[in-house]
Amino acid sequence: MRRKLVPTLASAVALGSMLFTLSATSTANAYETTTIFKTEHFAINQVILGQNEHLDGPLQASITGDIQAANRLDHLYQSTTVVFPHGSVGYNGKINTPIQGVLTIANYNTGKDRILFNNKAKFSTDGGLYLSFAQMLELVNQKQLQQLYAELKTLPLVITDVTLKASGYDPTTKGFYVTAINDGIILDVRIDDSVYYDKSDYQKLRQGCKVNLLTFIDRIVPNIPLFISGRAAVNAMDCSAAASSDAPTR
Repeated sequence: MRRKLVPTLASAVALGSMLFTLSATSTANAYETTTIFKTEHFAINQVILGQNEHLDGPLQASITGDIQAANRLDHLYQSTTVVFPHGSVGYNGKINTPIQGVLTIANYNTGKDRILFNNKAKFSTDGGLYLSFAQMLELVNQKQLQQLYAELKTLPLVITDVTLKASGYDPTTKGFYVTAINDGIILDVRIDDSVYYDKSDYQKLRQGCKVNLLTFIDRIVPNIPLFISGRAAVNAMDCSAAASSDAPTR
């Protein structure tokens, strides 16, 4: 498997928050749910299945019910819950630690939960808080991100549908960087790894490519446009609409 991006996912960002355990609501279920990252409005949880438990429909429903109840109690905007098989080290593993699914529940004061249970996710690299690049812009436009960016900085994020404006190798830092720009945000990250792609593949990223990135934010400058820099792993890439060139554009 690929090397790890950081020592462990659980230590990827500097947090002073506590880890605490939520009990499964049904005694028939043996899984254990632990909140790994927690802020005022967001949470990332892990579920480690019990012996002989399988992530079927009833178990998904049970886990979803547990997390919905916890989100409502804490008035959360969004949470991610990563399901690990029995015996897993969970978030103490690497970005290539196997998982069995990812549950996202979001409710930005709409009165109704948006629920997505992705049981096709295979590795911990898929286990951050999911925000599309367009959704981040929407938060900026609604002036919500000014209140939330300090929280987002402490969380591993899976930023989806990011169309690149530039890319290239920086000889000073000896890193490969990609940049995306929309009307309110400049996202500039160093690509350190990928579970799904070799370095020779993701270093061909160029203007017009679309990517999903597991991102650890190092710095946010709250100007307009908002400047975000950090480190990332490439979870998905599509260059079918990009310029026909293998050369970096940075």
